[in-house]
Amino acid sequence: MRTQQRMVSTTFIAVLAAATPTLAGSLTPTDVPNAQPKVVGNTAPNVVSPELALQTVAQGATRLEPNSSPLTKFYGYDDDGPMLPAPGDVQSKTHNVEATKTEPDKNTYLVTCSEKHKNCLHKLTGPDPNFDYGTHFLFQGHENGVVNENNTALKKGYITRINLDVDSEADGDHRVTLLATTQVNGDPIPALDGSTWDPWAQRLLFTSENVNAAGVLQATPDYPSQVEDLSCVFGRGGYEGIQNDSDGNLWIVEDIGGSAGTVNYLAASCEASTLQNYCNEASFGASDP
Repeated sequence: MRTQQRMVSTTFIAVLAAATPTLAGSLTPTDVPNAQPKVVGNTAPNVVSPELALQTVAQGATRLEPNSSPLTKFYGYDDDGPMLPAPGDVQSKTHNVEATKTEPDKNTYLVTCSEKHKNCLHKLTGPDPNFDYGTHFLFQGHENGVVNENNTALKKGYITRINLDVDSEADGDHRVTLLATTQVNGDPIPALDGSTWDPWAQRLLFTSENVNAAGVLQATPDYPSQVEDLSCVFGRGGYEGIQNDSDGNLWIVEDIGGSAGTVNYLAASCEASTLQNYCNEASFGASDP
């Protein structure tokens, strides 16, 4: 997804608005007949099924926990300027009138334990060892970050976790956890695109189409998240989307990489805008769920 600089990151979830005759015999909401038409210079609200309602769970100004990273301290803003320009302020090459705005391309929803499924993931932790972060989470990889000072062709990303069981008013400082800004080797996380949960490897998988850092990364769901580049498995490619299926296969949408990769040529070689499948026999670090 391409992001305009004026965009402010807000994350919504769709919830059932009320019991209706449409849902009496089925949990399938009514189809939305048409998407909102694009109007240049204007924004339009999202359209959802009449049985659903949008609920804001995080927005750009939501404080992150911990709130000490030099990269970002708020959910949708990097820490390279103010949230709003000062009156009369002028943008220059060395001065930002407002902070760089980030946004996640995809939210990955994960329930770590439920009454129905007793096979629970371990209790997920956060910066506060004495706080219960719950069992319902949304994970995001953020795109459109600040430029990497060591490689101006790259932009920095980061990973957040929205703790849905946390009351945003009573415990707002624990609502969104900043899981990671760097990989285990110390390299910055590149700007991220797609995400999914791999129950076999017990890892989050994120994709990036960020020039030479493009590829797939894996991350643990705990704080601090252990993030690793998997280019040794998937090669380099402009991977936009990623998704597991119920058989353990991994589907990746290649977007901008072109006809040849730079690592593991056979894995990364494909035309732009293609769909790739990695079968579960070739799974990395996989174990029975």
